[in-house]
Amino acid sequence: MKYYGHLRRHDTDSIQKRILEGKIDGRRGRGRRRQTWLGNIQETSQMKMCEVCETALDRQRWRTVTAHLRDGMAPT
Repeated sequence: MKYYGHLRRHDTDSIQKRILEGKIDGRRGRGRRRQTWLGNIQETSQMKMCEVCETALDRQRWRTVTAHLRDGMAPT
């Protein structure tokens, strides 16, 4: 969670941010859907992805959210 916040605040030209936000063309195989890192962050934080992105840009708020997750409490 902390690393995601770090990447969201990173420069727009970084390779890590391009990989994080990138999409891959093509089709997936049959079977259960694969879990994604962003999906796990959304599930863990119990927030919509747009809220997660906005919160990660504010370092102090992101620290508060991740601290509450560590304690097992729901984020505010």
